[in-house]
Amino acid sequence: MTTEQAFYLLKHFTVVDQITIGKLIDFGYSTSDINKQLELVGSKFFSSFCQSPCDLEARISTGRLIHRIEQSNGRIARVYEFDEIIGTEQIINISSIDSSSIFTLERNGMNIHSISLKELPTTNKLVMVSSETEKWITAFPGNYAPAFPSTWMSIEEHAYATKFWENHVFVV
Repeated sequence: MTTEQAFYLLKHFTVVDQITIGKLIDFGYSTSDINKQLELVGSKFFSSFCQSPCDLEARISTGRLIHRIEQSNGRIARVYEFDEIIGTEQIINISSIDSSSIFTLERNGMNIHSISLKELPTTNKLVMVSSETEKWITAFPGNYAPAFPSTWMSIEEHAYATKFWENHVFVV
């Protein structure tokens, strides 16, 4: 995993170990940059599961691969399941909430259904997305969620993503 990838993945952590902070500072990131990335809204790994993006590879090897999704852009999403709760989930099925609480939020240029909850749901699943050459793109706790509908998607993927986002909400 590159330092840039580790920095990007900080958004799925609330805290990281001092070794990781030191490596990021040595690479040119400021403490402020690191803190801002840690504070971004999103699903988060519990520190009891992992304290550094650099440790995710080793932790993933302790999970069970339960789903592999090949995307038309060449990316591969893998879903792993663990015997423990590993973090919080940011996306839930719309049928599991009071629909009167839903509001619209712009995320990555798209309006999506959202809800504000006092506590995020927890999960024992992890999604890791890589390129066809196995280069890490992202990893996060939670179930697989397709990217927002986009022009790079095949017709089938676009239809699946559209239906998925019509039936799921983003938790903030």
